[in-house]
Amino acid sequence: MRILVTGAGGFVGRNLVEELKRREIHEIYAGLYHEMVNYGSQVKIIPLNIMDSEQFRRVVYEIEPHCIINLAGQSYVGVAWDNPSETFQVNTLGTIKMIHVLSQEFRQVKLITIGSGEEYGLTGKSGRLLLEQDPCFPQNPYATSKLALGQVAVQYSCKEKLNIIHIRPFNHFGPGQMEGYVVSDFSSQIARIEKSLIPPVIRVGDLAVQRDFTDVRDVVKAYADLMEKKVDSGIYNVCSGTPRFIKDILNYLIESASVSVDVKIDEAKKRSSLVPIAVGSAEKLKKATGWRPQREFKESLAETLDWWRSRT
Repeated sequence: MRILVTGAGGFVGRNLVEELKRREIHEIYAGLYHEMVNYGSQVKIIPLNIMDSEQFRRVVYEIEPHCIINLAGQSYVGVAWDNPSETFQVNTLGTIKMIHVLSQEFRQVKLITIGSGEEYGLTGKSGRLLLEQDPCFPQNPYATSKLALGQVAVQYSCKEKLNIIHIRPFNHFGPGQMEGYVVSDFSSQIARIEKSLIPPVIRVGDLAVQRDFTDVRDVVKAYADLMEKKVDSGIYNVCSGTPRFIKDILNYLIESASVSVDVKIDEAKKRSSLVPIAVGSAEKLKKATGWRPQREFKESLAETLDWWRSRT
């Protein structure tokens, strides 16, 4: 297959390109907005801004991809609160622009859009495994932008008979993830504490919430499987199905530290969570592709911590 990965310079994009390279059967095009990434001779770099419909049209016309996966977007919840307009511009409008171009001229292309497990929002309070057909009540602008683009994707798929897959990945992490996410935030601080760069204290907010975590390398295998296999259009969760307390993640990382680390509750960071638990079911994905997570959770945590040690 000829595969175009937009947002290929991001954390997930880099991992997906490496996964596709390992499979050694695809012609890979990495769409980059402004990042400089060297993927080697197996990957062709394509300058691409998804907000530019004419540029996107030219790229698709030139490379004639069988599948496009859109990983370009704004993925930080905090940034979404600070700048919801830009978040919707990139996440929602950018994806809609792509869908519109494909519906007009490239109807044979499979498109994979990336949403978020956060789309379910308050429905997670039920404590049961969340299913694709469950109602969504997102609780921040980032999640709402993802829900909106997913709804348009599903609508276009039905109306125009396009093959569009909307994926809802739950929390994912791994080596190479920048700060701004819980596992990388904890790991980066511990790495700095071990080298005496900061005081031996981690200030935290609410550690009592439970979330569904999957190693990013397992997540991108799911993405690649959905590209390769003939699956019905629609929504697919990518998740482990296992709820994990944030406090347990922090405790494990602290136990792995080479020095003593104190934990202090920071009231400024502590927010009352409207969704104390959010965990998904990936049964639909498993039935469609056979995918299931392979990496052991604590090993993934250890590898993430070691990655931060290596760059601190």
